[in-house]
Amino acid sequence: MLNALQISELEEIEQEQTQRFKVTDVNSLNWALRKMAAIDAKIKEVNGLADAEIERIENYRKQELSSLQQSQDFFQGLIGEYALKRREEDPKFKSEKTPYGRITWTKKQPKWIYSDDEIIAYLEENKRNDLLRIKKEPVKTEIKKLFRVNDDGRVFDEDGQEVPGISVETIPDELKVKVE
Repeated sequence: MLNALQISELEEIEQEQTQRFKVTDVNSLNWALRKMAAIDAKIKEVNGLADAEIERIENYRKQELSSLQQSQDFFQGLIGEYALKRREEDPKFKSEKTPYGRITWTKKQPKWIYSDDEIIAYLEENKRNDLLRIKKEPVKTEIKKLFRVNDDGRVFDEDGQEVPGISVETIPDELKVKVE
């Protein structure tokens, strides 16, 4: 909740934005940070109110969807029983259509389940390297330690040879403002 000083700060901001203010010394920096603190408090207040409403609406959604999902599961079960009965009566039964939808039996492919460690051991033991894939990738942390960077962003190895495929982009420092 905003206190009276913060409300006053926010009102001043609206007045000050019409004229261009400059931070020129510690007092004007303090003034600007005070304004930012008031803005941060207002942002927290707005977010708190919005979060409370979002939570209330999400609870409503969960309640309504839960009830609807139970009804949908009930009808799915009834339809499943009907489809099984039709399939028992006619093993070639594949589908049925009504104005409101369609039920269909679809053939599914078998799912292969692998234990990578066991299959790799088996393939290596039986000299089936044709069924193994070896992944190559640079060890970037070691490259950063061993290679050096020129001022223009080019990278060179220990022998002074330029390394293709690597360039270094200098990123300027970022100013962070922390309001307390």
